[in-house]
Amino acid sequence: MYFYIYDIFLNDKKFNNILTKTEDRLADLDIKGKVCRLNLLKNLKELLVDAKKNGAKTVVAVGDDVTFNKIINAAIDLDLVVGYIPLVKNSKIAEILGIFPLEKACDILAQRIIKKIDLGKINNYYFINSAKIIKENVIIKLNNFAITTLRNNQIHFCNLGVEALNFNYHCHPADGLLELIIVPEQKKFIFKAKKTEKQSVFPFTKLKVNSLNDQATILIDDKVMIKTPAEIEVVSGKLKVVVGSNRHFD
Repeated sequence: MYFYIYDIFLNDKKFNNILTKTEDRLADLDIKGKVCRLNLLKNLKELLVDAKKNGAKTVVAVGDDVTFNKIINAAIDLDLVVGYIPLVKNSKIAEILGIFPLEKACDILAQRIIKKIDLGKINNYYFINSAKIIKENVIIKLNNFAITTLRNNQIHFCNLGVEALNFNYHCHPADGLLELIIVPEQKKFIFKAKKTEKQSVFPFTKLKVNSLNDQATILIDDKVMIKTPAEIEVVSGKLKVVVGSNRHFD
């Protein structure tokens, strides 16, 4: 049984047409299920607990990458398969998972290719894609090493993939590791083109981040903010997710 979670922003009338098309396609594929529209008064965790008691085996995030991360954090201990119907065209998570946006995501959901993949965890918050620190002085403790970063470096913690100013990097989400990626600032030279320094990549299972001054901000998927100090770790094989055949990993 499928349980569809519609995010709050889909209450806007401009989404009515695409929601109707999506629901029609789900009906054609015979994978209809109960629909729940989120609002500020509904507790997502309680909704999923009740859905599982009533026979739901797959919860489907309908919305954007923020919706997907909210579902992951609510469903993490409920042994549910998580699907995704992105109703936006710029979903980084959907691209890496091989899920086409809008109605085409319904076909991928019906094909039901399920992969068990890792998640990242920052303090008590889980994420599937990546997190970053930009323009902050921090010290990162990894194994027996301490790495002090410069303010103009980009620091990424990657599980699926990450896009920075001068590189595009994809990780394998089922290897039991996350990657710490440090990208130096781009330097400018008079009468010369910009020089791109090579990024440094450090695979890890757990590390700690502290700020050298005030609290630094870790930004997850460009939306969720977590302050330091933070412990970042991989949770191996934690998520069962529906993926497409064009995903960026095996």
